[in-house]
Amino acid sequence: MNTRHPRPAPKPLIAATITPVVNPLQQGLALFHAATPDYERAAGWFRTAAAAGDAEGMTMLALCQLEGLGVAADAVQARRLLLRAAARGSANGQFQLGRVLMTGRGGPMNEGDGLTAYVNAAALGHAEATFNLAACLFSGVGCLPDRLAAKALYLRSRTLGCPLRAQGVMVRRRELKAVRTLATRFADPGRLVFLIQERQQELALLQAVARPRQAAAAGASGGIKPRPLRQAGRLAVGVVAAMAGTLGQYLRPQSRDAGPTTLTF
Repeated sequence: MNTRHPRPAPKPLIAATITPVVNPLQQGLALFHAATPDYERAAGWFRTAAAAGDAEGMTMLALCQLEGLGVAADAVQARRLLLRAAARGSANGQFQLGRVLMTGRGGPMNEGDGLTAYVNAAALGHAEATFNLAACLFSGVGCLPDRLAAKALYLRSRTLGCPLRAQGVMVRRRELKAVRTLATRFADPGRLVFLIQERQQELALLQAVARPRQAAAAGASGGIKPRPLRQAGRLAVGVVAAMAGTLGQYLRPQSRDAGPTTLTF
């Protein structure tokens, strides 16, 4: 008699449950930019992202705190968050930090540090920061005025997709080549910070050169030229010679202006 052992019944298949990974920052951005924004829920997601160390989450939570979107307005705390986000390499964090430093929101106004934040954000390719940096250089806010670099950065901001336009700023025909060359150089993120610093140092030297000459002219009107000014004049000659290849366009008479080009901002 053959005894057949019954086969064990097949075990029922257990459906695999896959829990989708939730990205707090993306959830918050979707609510923040929705056709009908839900700022309160967005701020909650940004807070979760910030608590996890997400620099962009910190920036967006700080923006909500600055403007009172979904949370109580708190510019002081927002500024602290932006400092942390900027330190973690967020381009938008650097940009927003520049804004609060320039305007004094949440703490003392500091145009120099604000400019540095704009430079850092622009080096990371932030379009609006590049535009704001250009505006600062054009007007001399937090820096010495450098209109040639400003025009190049306005051009660069347009290339990056910035929708803003500077009113009344035009490139003269004689400036066109220099502006385009600078815009190309500024496009290198590894060089932008260095180039801005270098040009500011050169402009400071030019001012140092001009002061002894102005003082010497004032002394000459009284018939006396002090010895220190004569020495400063000789030093100025050496400085000008050393800088002839860098900011040379500022050191020699300009050619007759042929009028603005079609490159306006």
